[in-house]
Amino acid sequence: MSDRCDSCGDDGPDLATVQRIYVIVDEQHQPAGHRLSDEFETWCAICRVTYPHQDVSAEP
Repeated sequence: MSDRCDSCGDDGPDLATVQRIYVIVDEQHQPAGHRLSDEFETWCAICRVTYPHQDVSAEP
């Protein structure tokens, strides 16, 4: 895990490892599904509230 948010650069105390969720839209620009990023990122609390993601648990 990084010591800064990979999304906004914040170095606050509440960082967590996440997988970004990409929303897939159809020809009419309507949500048609989603897919997970292939990479893990470190995000702050504000980015986790703002952007779609899936938390990555540190436990198996």
